[in-house]
Amino acid sequence: MATGTELPDANESPTIHGLVRRWALATPAAPAVRAAGEVLTYGQLDRRADRLAELLRTHGVGPESRVAIALPRGPDAAVAMLGVLKAGAAYVPVDPSYPAQRRAFMLADSRVAAIVTEEPQAALFADEPAPVLTVPGDPGDADPAPSAAVHPATAAYVIYTSGSTGRPKGVVVDHAAVVDLVTADDRLAVRPGDRVAQFAPLAFDASTFEFFGALCRGGQTVVLDGPQVSVDELGRQLREHRPDWLFLTTGLFHLIADHDPAALSAVGTLLTGGDVLSPQHISACARLGGPAVHAAYGPTETTTFASLHRAAGDDHAERVPIGTPLAGVRFHVLDEKQGPVADGEVGELYIAGAGLARGYHGRPGLTAERFLPDPFGGPGARMYRTGDLARRRPDGEFEFHGRIDRQVKVRGFRIELGEIEAVLNAYPQAGGAVVAAVPSATGDKRLAAYLVPAPGRQVSVSDLRAWVGSRLPAHAVPATFVLLDRLPVDPNGKLDRAALPDPWQRRDQLAAVAEYREPATELERVVAAVWAEVLELDRVGADDNFFELGGDSLRSVAVLERLRQYGMEFTAGDFFGHPTVAELADLGRRAGDVALADRGR
Repeated sequence: MATGTELPDANESPTIHGLVRRWALATPAAPAVRAAGEVLTYGQLDRRADRLAELLRTHGVGPESRVAIALPRGPDAAVAMLGVLKAGAAYVPVDPSYPAQRRAFMLADSRVAAIVTEEPQAALFADEPAPVLTVPGDPGDADPAPSAAVHPATAAYVIYTSGSTGRPKGVVVDHAAVVDLVTADDRLAVRPGDRVAQFAPLAFDASTFEFFGALCRGGQTVVLDGPQVSVDELGRQLREHRPDWLFLTTGLFHLIADHDPAALSAVGTLLTGGDVLSPQHISACARLGGPAVHAAYGPTETTTFASLHRAAGDDHAERVPIGTPLAGVRFHVLDEKQGPVADGEVGELYIAGAGLARGYHGRPGLTAERFLPDPFGGPGARMYRTGDLARRRPDGEFEFHGRIDRQVKVRGFRIELGEIEAVLNAYPQAGGAVVAAVPSATGDKRLAAYLVPAPGRQVSVSDLRAWVGSRLPAHAVPATFVLLDRLPVDPNGKLDRAALPDPWQRRDQLAAVAEYREPATELERVVAAVWAEVLELDRVGADDNFFELGGDSLRSVAVLERLRQYGMEFTAGDFFGHPTVAELADLGRRAGDVALADRGR
């Protein structure tokens, strides 16, 4: 196994917490996690995780148990994940901001034995049968406690992804897959002391690399502040922390490259993935002496990353490859009969070798459907059917060529359109619904929902959005809702998706969000104009809510940057706490006179 750096000698099994323990024994005073001025050393991390593991064991937690972690990014999250693993269990990230119905489903489906959260969030889980625990403090100079007997094939975590039937599915990943991710390929070789930025939510599998890519190799996880950040705030933190490693979703990388590419010069290695990568943005980064940019590809079922491509900054390239497989990973491009296609031809991509998930929790049928015997490997070898189309180039690099099913990537999140349609069709006033990922005028994909009201029923777009938002995470809520008299069908009576109207031309559908009120002050007019530009709307009223108009966290970053060009300085917290035009403009007025710059008008 190529590690890129020698680990301290130890006789422990190659488990995640075993690798972290080695560093805790060898360098106990070295920083392990940094966040908001707080530094957690390897010794402190290991001792606190031991205490949590002991607490979990008193509640019957052991190998193959599941423990929910409902914590914000930070030191406590690192302690919780490591403590769960030391107890022999698998952690299940549960975002407290998810709708209550989705949280309840995840907890029930994974049958968690305990829930680890912080005191302010404990009330969210008061009705759950599992005990609700908080992360213990540092016990001081306590001797290291023995961990549960854990095999590398023991489950390490269960991360839920979108399901085509409306039921999310839990991907079960074992210790061996994570250990392989962080140790097997020199392209991901974090060195002792390296700073790895922690920016992804725990429920997004990029956090696997951000935490364990650092902690299993003697590096330090540097938590970037805040649940939402603007380009300006992210740039400030990058300049302050100067991470050696940073992962950004493709959409956010494009925004940073557009508005503050110089901030990326503070980064050593930038990994980006989740959508089609723009060669022009890579070139812009390269021209300013930015970091080494790697396009990263990998479904959750293959443990975060399965391949990497070192981008060369060639803005004449038509598409950026997804690269070559990581060490121990094999790519097969196959036809409909699962036979190999010739190099250069497009086929379905299957992934085999190291890093494959065990399968889907409690879904043996779905596991058998997606994880197949690998006819090109040895006895017992498996391969994962990705549903992605790809081709192998003459230079050995692989290119992504779309999907064969109805799964899409939006803002880095993998989304099953069928899950959203199931929620829409359960709406009491719905007579039929379909969802599509449609490019906007700026070229990025956005979710559009088309709904036919049930006979004799009236549908309010604002009520419909609230219904969907109470049942799906924010990234799965469509950006726009289009009401139709009927869904288009082809001559065979099947849904004709190509005949669905352009959702961005149906501005009348958004009028139902709020009664239009003309912006009354100069500040309101500027804010409204910027929102209309970013959201591609004809007009925005003073009482309109950014998120009800189809805005999302990524577009809020664009709004903040645009307003800054007008001399209006707002933080991400200001924006999320004042989501209407009038509220945000009033905040600017109360903060002092704002000089509106002519730039950008």
